[in-house]
Amino acid sequence: MFIGQIIMKNYVSGPAVSFAAIGDANSDQAPLQVGQFEADNRLDEVLSKIWIEEGGGGTGQESYELAAYFYARHSKLACLRNGKKGYFFFLGDEGFYPKVSREQVRRVLGREERHDLDSAAIFAELAQKYHVFFIYPQKSMAERRRDIDAEIKKRVEAAGGVYEGVDVRASLIWDNRNDLDLHVVTPSGEHIFYGHKQSVCRGELDVDRNVRGETTKPVENVRWRKGTAPTGKYRVYVQNYRFHETDLAPTSYRVELEVNGNIQRFDGVISKKGETGPNSDVPIAEFTYDPSQRPAEDAQASTENPLYANYQDDVIIRQWASVISPDTILPVENARNVIPMPRRNGGKSPDSARPYLGGSAGCSSSFSAAK
Repeated sequence: MFIGQIIMKNYVSGPAVSFAAIGDANSDQAPLQVGQFEADNRLDEVLSKIWIEEGGGGTGQESYELAAYFYARHSKLACLRNGKKGYFFFLGDEGFYPKVSREQVRRVLGREERHDLDSAAIFAELAQKYHVFFIYPQKSMAERRRDIDAEIKKRVEAAGGVYEGVDVRASLIWDNRNDLDLHVVTPSGEHIFYGHKQSVCRGELDVDRNVRGETTKPVENVRWRKGTAPTGKYRVYVQNYRFHETDLAPTSYRVELEVNGNIQRFDGVISKKGETGPNSDVPIAEFTYDPSQRPAEDAQASTENPLYANYQDDVIIRQWASVISPDTILPVENARNVIPMPRRNGGKSPDSARPYLGGSAGCSSSFSAAK
């Protein structure tokens, strides 16, 4: 039906469409899924095979720059020979990373680059082949907060840990088979870690992953249920207990710390020189817990919280406007259909047409259409 509408409305002649799904190459298992250009029912087959992984890295960024790299350098368009471009539509609700990672290009795409590439330069390359649009489905801050929390929450709960209803919680995630460990020292000096999972003060390490290197999406979780955490000073740190990956490369991690309903995140890299055990310890945070200072529930999702800064509409739109024309950024709110608008130059050229988009938007994805 989609390709049929393009043909019936004569938006472009002889169209073919390539669907892709975009995730986060820093944390997802399927950061980029790409289908061939097709013009028939094979498009349905492509869509049926796309895995909507969900989750992401919780940074307010997804790997749109990696998709731009792929289509800029590894797609072929017949229309270019006729002096025309294809049309490329990003559909997403986050920003992109400032660099195209050389390591991600190699790992995800099997291509070699000599160094990381500037994302702005890659979007400029994409614009040489395509008219590039960004369709932006707008969300409330409550919806965005759920997106931010989704990956860590998903891992903790899938592993049987407690995520919600806590006074204090420290959650650690990383994305390889190495055995990282989360350590928390309590106000009494008691030490919660893999060798002492439950404290006298009712704290507990309820998730301990990758003892045997069993997953590439591991998590560890230490928490005190609501009403149980003792008042006083806490200390949190991360240790690389053992390498399971053969390359002994440094490991990127994220720690999410919830205290009195306030959430902070700490990103870092451990074992930069191959350290393990106490030699690899990375301090995360020291804080004092006071149960009388718990904020009101409606204050917890404040847009002033720096954790959510990258998810604000103006931040996202400003970043996209730095690499594509602001005229091709198309915000969508509660949309249901697409209404083509008159072309600004009287219909002589499709290049200047700017449609009003009322179509519903879902996962981060892209498609391009070209003759």
